[in-house]
Amino acid sequence: MSELSSQLSSQTVAVVGASSGIGLAAARAAAARGARVIMLSRSQARLDEAAASVTGGTTRAVAMDMLDAAAVDRVMASIGGIDHLVLTAVADELASRAPIGALTAEQVERSFDKLRGFVNVLRAAAPLLRERGSVTLLAGASAERPPREGFSVLAAASGSILSFGKALALELAPIRVNVLMAGVVDTAIHAGRREQMKAWAEKDLLVRRFGQPEDIAHAIEFLMTNPYMTGHTLTVDGGFVAI
Repeated sequence: MSELSSQLSSQTVAVVGASSGIGLAAARAAAARGARVIMLSRSQARLDEAAASVTGGTTRAVAMDMLDAAAVDRVMASIGGIDHLVLTAVADELASRAPIGALTAEQVERSFDKLRGFVNVLRAAAPLLRERGSVTLLAGASAERPPREGFSVLAAASGSILSFGKALALELAPIRVNVLMAGVVDTAIHAGRREQMKAWAEKDLLVRRFGQPEDIAHAIEFLMTNPYMTGHTLTVDGGFVAI
């Protein structure tokens, strides 16, 4: 058994947003290394379908809306001790994209749903995290390189995750807390324009390829298993921030 495998074997890894995309890739990676994976997302039907594709370790799929604080409290209490908590959940962020003068009150509110949800989960999960465990928060690269128009509030919301992670690393130590800032990744958020985004990535990104959920899951594994990594924002973006 490799050192990485032994670090996750029989440990409890809770993944919020595990029904698709990066969250599902992270759940698969942890389970493949023998972890007990708790898959969390809003839809039980989608979770059950996703869980059927996960092999190795053990999985438990539990529906939970991270914006419902009472439901989060109930679900987290039912899990018990957690070694690693991964928060990847995100709604369709692009639906909240608009020039500042055209943003509706609803779009502004939805832009900060990720932070609200992450706060709800961490409030409930903090007492359950084991001392040498970890928390990984996902943020978008617009925190550092927002597109030219329409991303002002979304960029601010992503930036808030970076600050939240650093503050939690201080507050929860020795539990490790890191932020993974992901670039443009081939997930459902780009379903309506996948070929356009793929062509752009293969032409303009420094790595000349469209990021895959597994690329981000690999980095999540690193953050879960490196015992000397905390208070850091790890950028995995194919060079997006640099261009």
